[in-house]
Amino acid sequence: MRFEVLGPLAVLGSGGAVDLGPPKARALLAVLLRRPGRVVAGDVLVEALWGDDPPKSAAKNVQAYVHQLRRRLGDPGRIVHQHSGYLLRAGRDELDVARFDDLVEAARAVEAGGEPERASDLLRDALALWRGEAYSGMADIPIVAAEAARLAEARLSALAQRVDVDIRLGRHAELVGELTALAGEHPLREWIWAQLMLALYRCGRRADALQAYLRARDALVEQIGLEPGRELRDLHEAILTGAPFLDLPAAPGATGARITAPWEPDSPVAAAPRMLPGDIGDFTGYDAELTGIDAVLRGDRAPDRPTSVVAVTGEGGIGKTTVAVRAAHRLRTAYPGGQLFAALGGARSTAADPYEVLGRFLRALGMPDAAVPGNEDERAAAYRSLLADRRVLVVLDDARDERQVERLLPGSGTCAVIVTGRPRLGGLAGAHRIDLGGLPDADGEALLRTIAGRGRIEAEPAETKRLLELCAGLPLALRIVGSQLATRPHWKVGDLVARLADPRHRLDGLRHRGLEVRASFGLGYGALAAPARRLFRLLGLLDTPDFPVWTAAALVNTTPPTAQDLLDDLVDVRLLRVTISSAVGGVRYGFHELVRIYARERAEVEEPAESRRAALARARTCPPIRAAG
Repeated sequence: MRFEVLGPLAVLGSGGAVDLGPPKARALLAVLLRRPGRVVAGDVLVEALWGDDPPKSAAKNVQAYVHQLRRRLGDPGRIVHQHSGYLLRAGRDELDVARFDDLVEAARAVEAGGEPERASDLLRDALALWRGEAYSGMADIPIVAAEAARLAEARLSALAQRVDVDIRLGRHAELVGELTALAGEHPLREWIWAQLMLALYRCGRRADALQAYLRARDALVEQIGLEPGRELRDLHEAILTGAPFLDLPAAPGATGARITAPWEPDSPVAAAPRMLPGDIGDFTGYDAELTGIDAVLRGDRAPDRPTSVVAVTGEGGIGKTTVAVRAAHRLRTAYPGGQLFAALGGARSTAADPYEVLGRFLRALGMPDAAVPGNEDERAAAYRSLLADRRVLVVLDDARDERQVERLLPGSGTCAVIVTGRPRLGGLAGAHRIDLGGLPDADGEALLRTIAGRGRIEAEPAETKRLLELCAGLPLALRIVGSQLATRPHWKVGDLVARLADPRHRLDGLRHRGLEVRASFGLGYGALAAPARRLFRLLGLLDTPDFPVWTAAALVNTTPPTAQDLLDDLVDVRLLRVTISSAVGGVRYGFHELVRIYARERAEVEEPAESRRAALARARTCPPIRAAG
C-alpha cells in the first residue's frame, strides 16, 4: 500500500486507488500522515476536524471515522488507539514523503562523494514524486496546511540543490527556461534570480543577466518594500565587472591560478545569512533579561577570545524563544556578518542532529552543497573556518543538552551565541545564564491589553486580576487567553474566567489555533523515562505547595536516593521546581500551578484508581503532607 501526500491525498492499494470516504475521514487520515508511527492526541484530531467549535459527539465521531478508515484500508491494524490518541502504522517504503526525503539525502551523499551527475538524477527522481501542492485541497485545516508549507519548503530546497548541481555541471543553457518560469512563480526567492543571472551570464547573455537583476529588484521593492540582499547585489556588481569566478570552473585536474569561491569569507559575494524568525510585535516584559543579554553580547571582542554565549533557560511556555529572538533582533546591527538560527527541537523525541544543522548553516553561509563535507568533524571545522573573523550571531533554540550544542559553537571571539533550552545547560563553559521566571501581573496585564485591547481589559479589573491568577504568569497561557478575547469580541473577561475556573478543565480552555499549554508540558513529560513519568503524575495528586524527597519516595514506594534521581530528572526538564534549599530545611520541590493540573490529569488518565489510592496512602505516612482524596 502507498500513502501519497505530495499532491492530493491518495492511498493506492493492490486494486488501485482506495476510496477514503467522506471529507472528514480524509482529513483525519491527513493529520495522522503528518507523523506516521507517532500518536496524535484525540483533542488534536477534534480541533483539526471541527476547529474551535466541535460538536458534543466529536470524540465518538472520531472513533467512527477511524473505524471507516480501517475498513476502507482493509487492515484494522493500520490505525491503532494509544494514550488517548491514534497513530497510523506505515513503513517508509509506503510513504511518498519518506521516499522523497531518502532520495534527497542520497543525492547529498553521492554529491559529497564526487558524483554530481548521479546527484542530479536522484534529485530529479525525488522531485518527480510531486503531483502538485502537498495535501492539495486541505488548506482549511491549519495543522495540515502547516505541514504542507513545510513540505513546500523542502521541495524548493531540493530544487535549489538540483539547480546548483546542474549549473556546476555546465547545464546552464537548459536551465534558463526553467529558472525564468520559477522566478515568475516565486519572485521573492532571491536564490532563483541569482541562479538565473549566473546561467544567463554563462550563456553569453550578459545584458539579459543584468535585466534579470532589475526585474528581481522591481519585484522585491514593489511587493515587500526591500532592496535585494547583499548576495544578489554583489552578484550584479560581479556581472557588471565580468568577475572571473563567474565563469564555468575548469575541468578537474586543470592547472592555473585558484579563483576564490563565492562562498568563501574573502569573496566579494560571501553570504551574510539572515535566518532569524520575525520579531514579536506585541512582546512584553523581560526588560532586565534583555538588557543583560545586550550587555554580554554587544561590543567588540578579539578573534582569539572565547565566543560569548548566553543561555536562556526556563520551563515550557515561559517565553525562551521569544526572548532570544527579540534579543537577537536588537543585536542585528552589532553582527553585520549575519544571523544563523536553528530550532533544535530538544524537548521533542526527534531532536535535530548537529550534523544536519551544520549542513544547513554551511549552505546558509554560501557553501555549495557539493562542497559541504560528509563528515561531522569536517563540517564543524569548515563552519568554524567560515566564521573566523566574521561578526555573526548564532541563535540555537530549544537545546536538549550541551552535547547537541557544542559542535554548533563558533571558534572565534568575534561571534556570539544565544542558546535556549529547558535544562539549565550548566556544562556550557563560560556561558552567561539567564533563567526566566513567570511574568509579573503588571507585565501580564500589559500583554493582555496589547493583544485584546486596552478598553476590554480595563473595563473588568477584578476579572482581569483573576484571569492573571489562573494563568499563573505563564506567557504562553496569557497569549492564548489574549488571543481568545481578540478573536471573540462578544466574550467578556469574566466569561473566560468562568471557563477556566474549574482546574479539571482549565487546560482544555488554554488552547487556541495551534497554541496549547497542555502540549507544551507534554513535550517535557514525553521525554522522561517511565519511572520519572510515574512519579510526576503521582506528585500531581498531592495537595500541598511543596514536598520533600521522602514524600516522593513514598509515592512510588522506592528509596530516597532513587527518588532523588527521579526528582532531578523532573527538575531538568522543568516540570518541577526547587522551592526551598537550605541546610536546615533541606530541599523541597513544588509545581507551577498549571503543571500541577497537568500532572494530576495524567494521573487520572494513566494510573489505575487502586494505584492512586495506594500511593496516597503511603504519602499520608509522611506528615505534614496532605494528599488530595
